[in-house]
Amino acid sequence: MDSLSAIFSTFRLQVDIIHNAQYCGHWAVDTSGPGHISFHLVTHGHCYAESPQLASPARLESGDFIMFPQRTRHRVSSEKGSEIELNSAPSLPYEEGLRHDGVGLLCGYFRFTHAANSPLMDILPPVKIVQSTLAQTESTPVKILSMIKQEALAQASGCQTLINRLAESLFVVLAREHMQESQAISGLTAALNDVRISKALDAIHVEPEHNWTVEALAALANMSRSSFAERFKSLLDESPISYLGRWRMQNAWLWLSEEHATIYDVARRCGYESEASFSKAFKKYTGESPGKVRKQE
Repeated sequence: MDSLSAIFSTFRLQVDIIHNAQYCGHWAVDTSGPGHISFHLVTHGHCYAESPQLASPARLESGDFIMFPQRTRHRVSSEKGSEIELNSAPSLPYEEGLRHDGVGLLCGYFRFTHAANSPLMDILPPVKIVQSTLAQTESTPVKILSMIKQEALAQASGCQTLINRLAESLFVVLAREHMQESQAISGLTAALNDVRISKALDAIHVEPEHNWTVEALAALANMSRSSFAERFKSLLDESPISYLGRWRMQNAWLWLSEEHATIYDVARRCGYESEASFSKAFKKYTGESPGKVRKQE
């Protein structure tokens, strides 16, 4: 497993579809909110997206997609500069027939079931637009969006499950593409793009229980201990051991909540000699006690 796969495995991406219908006339929607990554797919017609992160309103055609990973305030509406009250216009279900004078919108949220999802936020830009009409038709995002659009309009049996799974795949593809194209000089994206540091990160992400030392991680990166530690800190703004400890805490949440491992076992896997010291560190990082997380369904 690679780092990106390990991160998605740990943070448990999920999709919530909150709207799949069509608007007619004048309308405006805003689905931004804390803890959510909003997205919108235009299934037919066209509309406009406005946000402080956009230099000008973006025209979205049928098949176009926009998402706001940084939970940015936004407005999707029938016209530029619309002053209609947000989320007030009624929508029409497809069962009443496709309105060619209307606009079809599939809206939803990407969210993470893990208590801390900051690593994924570091990978993505404040706003991401995929314009299917302008993109290469053979690109993976356009292919996935085409399938989602087809399911959204068809309303066939099982479409909700298919849309959710396809949307999850779309998010992973967009995150990977953005990471590969990024010119960031610091942060997780820059570290994952660094040929040497990424080898150490892969080891940490895939085997957090291992008794990693700076020397061992430096050897994986084929660097001296001092050069590795300096480069790691310059990219991620923390030492390798600090990052390892934080990643272990993120995994500890899963070990407790899904494996229902004992607090003692998780403490040892995280490198702590006592339950008390682990519990204190875990609560400081997550805001919850290990016992409470372990008892949650």
